[in-house]
Amino acid sequence: MSQYKDRLEKIEEALYEVMPPSANDDWMAGMTSSRETEVPIKMIDTFHAPGVELLSRGGKRWRPLVMVLTNESAGGQADEIYPLTPLVELAHNGSLIVDDIEDKSVERRGKPAVHLLYGEDLSINAGNLMYFNATGLVARLDKPAELRFSILDSYCENLRRLHFGQGLDIQWHNDHDQIPAIDVYLQMCRFKTGALARFAAQVGVLVAGGSRPNADTAGDIWERIGVGFQILDDVKNLTTGNPGKQRGDDVVEGKKSLPVIMYYNSHKEEFPVLARLFDKAGDLGMPAGVSCVEEAISILEKSGSIKAAGEHALSMMNEALDDLKNLFPQSEALDLQQEIVESFIRKML
Repeated sequence: MSQYKDRLEKIEEALYEVMPPSANDDWMAGMTSSRETEVPIKMIDTFHAPGVELLSRGGKRWRPLVMVLTNESAGGQADEIYPLTPLVELAHNGSLIVDDIEDKSVERRGKPAVHLLYGEDLSINAGNLMYFNATGLVARLDKPAELRFSILDSYCENLRRLHFGQGLDIQWHNDHDQIPAIDVYLQMCRFKTGALARFAAQVGVLVAGGSRPNADTAGDIWERIGVGFQILDDVKNLTTGNPGKQRGDDVVEGKKSLPVIMYYNSHKEEFPVLARLFDKAGDLGMPAGVSCVEEAISILEKSGSIKAAGEHALSMMNEALDDLKNLFPQSEALDLQQEIVESFIRKML
């Protein structure tokens, strides 16, 4: 759709201004003071390479789109929000680099995970740098200091939430005997996947001049949509497979996704069989463990837990859609927000 195309082109332009394929004078000016020794650009390009590589592979870019569309829906001025969109997209990409190292993933967006190309040490540094690389945009924002502080405060809060959620997820991966309750799992998703969607909506409304309560309401709605997105992403991993990743690699990682938790709750006596398949798949890795992965998926599918998890996500998203319509007046920007949510829903149909 041309409405998305125009906005996405501006988002891409903003991303590469903050993280250009090769460092330039403008980038250096934002990093160093006039009193400091100039670092050769070749050295900078080396430690930027993992982040630039992942960014260049594209991605859905729905989080920066949420920032733009909530800004427009709240009455923001044309184009004022685009310079801030790298805050959410670079943080997301940085978290993917670190996440792939933690999960020992071999593929991301259809190519080898960047830590396999550049090494873990350089990739961890690049991922962490991406968390902070765009924060200088806030300092240069031509807005009152109170608003700039509010944006940075929201950014720090949501990055804390993201890492808290990731910590819970890792803990469950590593301890195969620990099965979280459904409400605890959903809270983890609010932290891990919902946090950046929450941040995007909060900033969109704040920069448009909206009140903090309205920004937080928009953030809560998009946080819940982020949870629904995560559940559908996990369902897709166990059905058709996610684009750019291997079908069932969540089984290899030992991921306690909602279908697994639902299966545990309804099949406690049979669960050890599934757990052994997860353990064996994790020990063998891919492709050696593919038969264990397929057997585990078959058990989950026949039990109905994959379908039930998808239905839970669908219910969450439909409720969030109603809340979006009640929060914002009718506009093209609201229609496009709805279309993003509906595109997530279509993933499971």
